[in-house]
Amino acid sequence: MSGDSLYLSMDIIRRLKSGEVVIYRCFKKLPDHGYAVQSADRLHLPLREEDLKHHQRQLWELLIEEAPDARGGLFATVEEAIENFERSFAD
Repeated sequence: MSGDSLYLSMDIIRRLKSGEVVIYRCFKKLPDHGYAVQSADRLHLPLREEDLKHHQRQLWELLIEEAPDARGGLFATVEEAIENFERSFAD
């Protein structure tokens, strides 16, 4: 297994005043212990089953295509990783 990467998957959710939620698809790289954000999904009411399935499928497709830390780097905290992700997509 040398050369293989291990990741702990976690969703961090931000509730927006607009009534939407943002789900940050985050990973903790093991044993490095750095955090990366792979993507962010926005959800709002009414929820549609096809939207949920699309977001879940996209999560796995992106993970298979490219390592989360290769997309945006590793950060000491998950909060730093989210801030960096937001900055890079604000441009």
